[in-house]
Amino acid sequence: MTMIQLMWAPEDDKGCCCCEPDCCGDEGVGEVFDEEDYVVLTDTETGEEYSFVMADNFEFENENFCVLIDPEEVDDEEVSLFFMKLVESEDGEEVLVGLDEEEDERVFAAYEKYMDEQEDEAEFEED
Repeated sequence: MTMIQLMWAPEDDKGCCCCEPDCCGDEGVGEVFDEEDYVVLTDTETGEEYSFVMADNFEFENENFCVLIDPEEVDDEEVSLFFMKLVESEDGEEVLVGLDEEEDERVFAAYEKYMDEQEDEAEFEED
């Protein structure tokens, strides 16, 4: 199991905090999400860093999961969703843990159901 340390990315002087120098323009990602939505994940085995937007989080089977998307895909009609489990490490730090294929499929199905329920509630409230 690969543990990935969760690190919040500070906003730079151009109003971008996704750590991708070419992704944020005048109408970039920063207008869609707040600063606290951006995360940098560091692979604890390789030290490599990856930037993501934390688009959502939800509880499933008494565990917390985060939905991450690539900042470069934010304006696309379809985006790739990355699911990770939010856990507390032995030293008390919050970390995101990658899912195996089977768990990823179960979490994706649960998230689709969750989103359908949210959509149904929104339609009900509009009526």
